[in-house]
Amino acid sequence: MKFLYSGVLIFSITFLLTGCKTDQRTELFEMVHAVDFELQAGLNTLETHFYRTSGIQSQFQAQLDALGRPASDVVSVTPKYAELSTIFGDQDLDFIRQVFVRVYDLSDPFNVTSEIFYLDPVPPNTRNVIRPFPGLADVLNITSESNFGVEIGISLWQVTPRSFDMRLEFELSANVD
Repeated sequence: MKFLYSGVLIFSITFLLTGCKTDQRTELFEMVHAVDFELQAGLNTLETHFYRTSGIQSQFQAQLDALGRPASDVVSVTPKYAELSTIFGDQDLDFIRQVFVRVYDLSDPFNVTSEIFYLDPVPPNTRNVIRPFPGLADVLNITSESNFGVEIGISLWQVTPRSFDMRLEFELSANVD
């Protein structure tokens, strides 16, 4: 019986160690973007409020040209970091319940399926900066184009007390094998 438990233990440890593989991709470069929008006063808590910005200029080709690398070297573009705040960073954002960010191809703007950042629910006492988690989407096909669009979705805990000039700054990572 003792040998059976030892065998199961050894098999379990071996399975866990060989079954867990780390992502072997290496970041070649990062692309940093910013989107400004206005969160209007008096928005209700029943709906998700969407803010779309089209024509975000991609840095993909410029970064490749600077490195002297072909586009075929890049195997994926993944979300890395995002930060949502008021432009002047002077307002508590505790009234925001949920944030998500998606990118879309300008040639098919109604097909918005690539969520790159999300945070639901936004933790209390967030203060003036919300940092959503990066998603798992590979957005190489969208961000390798010269321009793409960004859609920001925001749900609220309470009605917005006034209008806010907001800024979303986000980073995408271009990866190679």
